[in-house]
Amino acid sequence: MSSRNMSWVRYPSRVSAAVEDVIASQGIISRCAQVYVALLVPVSLLTGLFNLTTFIRGRARLGRLDAFLADLTVTNVLVTLLSLTAANRPDYLATSHLGCAALSFLSNVCYFNAQYVQLAMLFVFLRQGPSSCLRMDTKGATGPVWGLAALGGCALCSSLGVVSLLGTSGELHRPTLCQLDPLTAWPEYEIVKVGLGCGLALILELAFLTLLAVQWPRRDAGSAHPAVVAIALTTFACRLPYNIALLQRARLKLQEDIGSPKDELLLSLAELALFGESCVNSLVTLFLHKPCRLALLTLAGRLFGRCRRGGRPAAASPSSEDGVRSEPRPPEMGLTGR
Repeated sequence: MSSRNMSWVRYPSRVSAAVEDVIASQGIISRCAQVYVALLVPVSLLTGLFNLTTFIRGRARLGRLDAFLADLTVTNVLVTLLSLTAANRPDYLATSHLGCAALSFLSNVCYFNAQYVQLAMLFVFLRQGPSSCLRMDTKGATGPVWGLAALGGCALCSSLGVVSLLGTSGELHRPTLCQLDPLTAWPEYEIVKVGLGCGLALILELAFLTLLAVQWPRRDAGSAHPAVVAIALTTFACRLPYNIALLQRARLKLQEDIGSPKDELLLSLAELALFGESCVNSLVTLFLHKPCRLALLTLAGRLFGRCRRGGRPAAASPSSEDGVRSEPRPPEMGLTGR
């Protein structure tokens, strides 16, 4: 692929003459970023670390679904940490092209890995019969390890392929303003990423969900695991706006148009929605996956029991204040009472 110059691409908020639109869009994204950092980031980290601790403590009984969800939990925590680069919006991260490429590589590994793991979960869920659906046993614990390693390899190769389309190999040490998907990347970057992470993957997810809807009445209660379907639907809802925004940015690049402050605002909001996927998926795992839910209930019961024991007054001996006369104490060490 021939190299091209993308140095003309600028953020509309930096060069647009529509000052009022720039101020309005920056105010909106600033407030949304503050809400995300103050609310969703702590919830995502605490929930993800709690789920991960639960999986580690129960690693001896790690089953098929547990292995998938543990991998997804680690990915969600990493995405939440990477999302802190958007904490100072509407400002962007100031770094070099090399640092931006490394950040983009890590975020794309997480992006593709989460997508591929969810596809594998849906596939495994469909293949299970009513009597053996995703049982928590140790017999199937070795299979998912190799499967997850293969999925991680696919995510790594996909990320390498996408990052190779950044077009900044000859100017790695030049300073730039960076986000997880760099603005100055070739338009092929957005097109290939949407094709690998949204196009084929989400088409397969929709096919799997359609088959699930058809087979659901014939499944017994033990074979229906709502966490798998809920995570797939959450991913679809959070990633669809972001991928649409990426395609819109690629279209503007092909037309050699930097867009408007509104286009920049929509992409930033879609990026925050993409980050919010990690928080929602961690909450879904916590409340809908039985081992995590039981661990939460056990922890809540222990804390409630300690609070009750700590707030319970000590048993006091009967005293004259209660209107009951105390019994005389026996003589001690040869001393006689009065």
